Amino acid sequence: MLAGGFLAFWAIVGLTIFFVAMRGGPRGARATLYLDSRPARRVLGVLFVVLYVGFGVAVPTLVLAANGNHRAKVATGGVQLTAAEAHGRSLFAAKCATCHTLAAANAVGRVGPNLDLLRPPAVIVQSAISQGRARGNGQMPAMLYDGKDAQDVVAFVTAVAGH
Repeated sequence: MLAGGFLAFWAIVGLTIFFVAMRGGPRGARATLYLDSRPARRVLGVLFVVLYVGFGVAVPTLVLAANGNHRAKVATGGVQLTAAEAHGRSLFAAKCATCHTLAAANAVGRVGPNLDLLRPPAVIVQSAISQGRARGNGQMPAMLYDGKDAQDVVAFVTAVAGH
């Protein structure tokens, strides 16, 4: 529905520009519509400003609002995310994306393993988050997240890895 309204608006704008051009410019269009009086020009000017500012603010706002809601629930690749998985995605982006590659998080790290290729099970992801790798003395530190945060990252990685 939003796309139809957007297209209709631009169709009307295009037809208006065509009409004005065919009448020899704004003066010719006003003369054709008998809007040569000062109050009529003022009303048209105000209407023009309201429409263009209104659409210039309303359309981008609606698009951004719709994209924000959609992005929170769908990962790259079209995987539907639960609230916990969406929270896990933001946590993954904060501490994991710099090292690991995971398409659903738009992460292209080169230090850690590519999780899309590895497709680790939940047990491995939980172990890596809590214990790190190389007993916490290697490149991946131990205790990156704990509790609910760790569970959310595990849920996110296992839901999207390899998709």
